[in-house]
Amino acid sequence: NSVCNFLGARYSNEKQTRTTFKIQKNNSHCILDEGSFVNEIAANGAEVGFSTHRLLTCQSYEAIQDNSPQLVFLHYKQVDKLQRLLAKHHCPEMLDDLPIKANVAASKPLQVMLHKNGTNTDRSKSAVRLEDWLDEKGPAMEWALKLRRDASCQAKTVHMEDELFACPDETLRVTSESIDRW
Repeated sequence: NSVCNFLGARYSNEKQTRTTFKIQKNNSHCILDEGSFVNEIAANGAEVGFSTHRLLTCQSYEAIQDNSPQLVFLHYKQVDKLQRLLAKHHCPEMLDDLPIKANVAASKPLQVMLHKNGTNTDRSKSAVRLEDWLDEKGPAMEWALKLRRDASCQAKTVHMEDELFACPDETLRVTSESIDRW
């Protein structure tokens, strides 16, 4: 969505971004070129190429166990609840003003689509939803682009995610004991 809305330093030059991704956009849809999108993933310069596998490594888990920090993992959609909880205990005068920044990911009015070159001259008829494309091609892309080459302790991360998403509030306090369970 950053690409389609020309957000962030990487995509702020609208003319260059439109040319690079061959963007076709109206009020409800944004169609990107599949090849350009794959190149963006391969460049590892944005969130889509930089994931938990590169952050939550064996070394990270060991450091958490060794230092026992006060640590919580939560689903990004729960950030507004976190703001309220922190304000309640540390700056109650802000409670009436929360959330400071609404969760913009909760509602996506712009449908992002990918168009595969050479499939059809009418890009809107041969485009697929980005989410569907990622569901189908994501695992193969990870392998082909070697996005997990530096990953370690992936099973721990999968078990942590399972535990996190099993919680009704999608929030998980991380302790040395919980890491041992994973």
